[in-house]
This record gives sequence, structure tokens and C-alpha cells, in this order.
Amino acid sequence: MKHLTRTHIGLALVLIILAALVSAPLPFYGRQWHLLMHIVGAILFVGNIVIAAAWMTLAMLTRQVKVLHFAAKAVNMADILFTIPGVLLLLINGLYLAPAYGGGDLLGARWVVAALILLTVSGVIWGGFLLRYQFQLVDLSATGEEVSAAFDGVFKKWTGWGVVATVLPIISLVLMVFKPGF
Repeated sequence: MKHLTRTHIGLALVLIILAALVSAPLPFYGRQWHLLMHIVGAILFVGNIVIAAAWMTLAMLTRQVKVLHFAAKAVNMADILFTIPGVLLLLINGLYLAPAYGGGDLLGARWVVAALILLTVSGVIWGGFLLRYQFQLVDLSATGEEVSAAFDGVFKKWTGWGVVATVLPIISLVLMVFKPGF
């Protein structure tokens, strides 16, 4: 985790605390507030994972090491600024809203359970694979004049796992919108 400076960690902690505060199930926050915060979380999360893929793909098309280095670092920073707070807003507010769809039970609706499982699997892929590859992309693009074969290999792995980690939350989003009765 040598790429995470004290500033990054401090910023992440501030954003986590803010996400928790605006999502706390306090009496003066009504259902509509939690729904809004849940939607904001979805926008931040899904928007960032799609844009991160676009940034890295466009940077890769240039084949310029400096551009790739900047893009790889930007993806890591965007995870701190958008992905983590987005996930927190999704989870905290989603758990507050879920009982309304499950007959009072937190996980009573099957589509809620399915959506939560998809989101969790996506998070496991991010933490287990993508984050490591993102740091490797930063390292591999830090020096040299040409894109190395090692960078290409890690980029392919990042892209493959990234597609899976992006499709799962999009399916979860579809479940949230259509609320199928399965």
C-alpha cells in the first residue's frame, strides 16, 4: 500500500465519516433522504467504475508511459474520492431502505439479497484483484520510455476482472430499478 499516502488515507477517512453522517438513520432523516443518498451512492459508484475503465482505455491507446502513469494514479485517487464513499452511501442507505421491500425484514425481498450479493462479489473482486493490479500499473508505468510487456499483461488482467466487477453492480442496479418478484 505504498501508493497510499497519509493525505490519501486522511481524505478517505473524512469521506467515510461524511458518508456515514449523511446516511445515519436519525429521526430527522426521512425515507426520501435515504433514497436520495442511495441514488447518489449509485451514481458515484457506478459512474466512477465506468469512467475509470474509460480513462485507462483511452490512456492505453496513447501508449505513452507518462499518460498511463497519470491515468493509473488517477484511477486510484478516484476510488478514494468516489468509489469508497459511493459504496458506503449505497450500503448504509440501502440497509435502511431494504425492510420496506421485504415485509419488514432486512433481507426479505429476494431481489435485495441478489443485488447485495452482486455488490459484495464486485467488492471482493476489487479488493482481491483490481486494487493490486491498479498499484502494479502505477509501478510499471513509473519508469521507462515504452510500455512494457509486463504492463500490458497486468492491464489485460485489470481489464478482465474490471469487466466482471463492473457488470455485477450494473445488474444490481437493474434489480434495484425493476424490483423483480422472483
